[in-house]
Amino acid sequence: MKALVLQAPYQLEMCDVAEPEVPEGYAKVKLSAVSICGSDYHAYRGNSLLLTYPRIIGHELCGIVEEIKDGKSSVRPGDKVSILPYISCGKCHACRKGRENCCTSLKVLGVHVEGGLAEHVSVPASLLLKLPDDMDSKIAALIEPLSVSAHCVRRGNVGKDDRVLVLGAGPIGLGAAEFSRIAGADVRIADVNPVRRAFASDVFGYIALDPSADDFDQTLRAWTHEEYPSIVIDSTGNKKSNDVAINYLGAAGNLVFVGLQSDILAISDPAFHVREATVFASRVAQMRDFEYVLECIETGKIHPEKMITNTAGFDRAKEAFEEWFASGGAVFKGVIEL
Repeated sequence: MKALVLQAPYQLEMCDVAEPEVPEGYAKVKLSAVSICGSDYHAYRGNSLLLTYPRIIGHELCGIVEEIKDGKSSVRPGDKVSILPYISCGKCHACRKGRENCCTSLKVLGVHVEGGLAEHVSVPASLLLKLPDDMDSKIAALIEPLSVSAHCVRRGNVGKDDRVLVLGAGPIGLGAAEFSRIAGADVRIADVNPVRRAFASDVFGYIALDPSADDFDQTLRAWTHEEYPSIVIDSTGNKKSNDVAINYLGAAGNLVFVGLQSDILAISDPAFHVREATVFASRVAQMRDFEYVLECIETGKIHPEKMITNTAGFDRAKEAFEEWFASGGAVFKGVIEL
């Protein structure tokens, strides 16, 4: 079968590879759409924290089940599915606590094991979420990143009385803003990139702030009546942003880090203590987040199609990926259609 393989940093090749095996408990899925994640670009750049080369990348997936070897599964061949791309052990302390998303031996498709930018992928059948047959595959490919956003909002306990500041207007940050808004919160989004701010404002109707502006603090105080946001979600994966995020948080607030960076996370102890703040890490997502996102799509609470700015066929996957990478953030969400 054909697969897009990242051989090494900046070395992406369309290759002929063996069809994946389908052991007991697994399913073989024919891919129909793959959304490109920022972490895929990080891997291409060579600064992924966890990926090993060579690797078939891609973990934001939609496809059709071709074969399944799991008699307990309700999924059948021919079903359209979203794929939870996180393989957990089911035995460690985190898994026993129902926190399988932070399993001590978690393996992520396209990072630790082969991903979905290929004609077929083999995954545990328990990771399949059945979708409506008529759901647009491009939209379905966005269920995974939206689930990451939904998970971080759930981690932060966002509710209707909250004022939420989301740092970073990329796909995860914008998704976090959307699910915070669905939860009933008053939401603002902040990004240093004017293109991202314009997208959040023009396409999704958010008040988008520039955190580097001289009047940023004044704007926060005016919005919150001098109380500052009750919840701050940092999706940037940027150390400079991480270090100052606590300063934007109100007393007794929740600070959620969903973006991942490789440096030390440094929080001012006085700023942390005087607020009696609660700090959360948010890692990937769980099946209940996938199910919630699907429900929100079906009920019209969220419109993923507005995030998709670029598409390309699988025959142009290499060229499209490289073009989107070189765009400098102008491509908000690109999807490869198979």
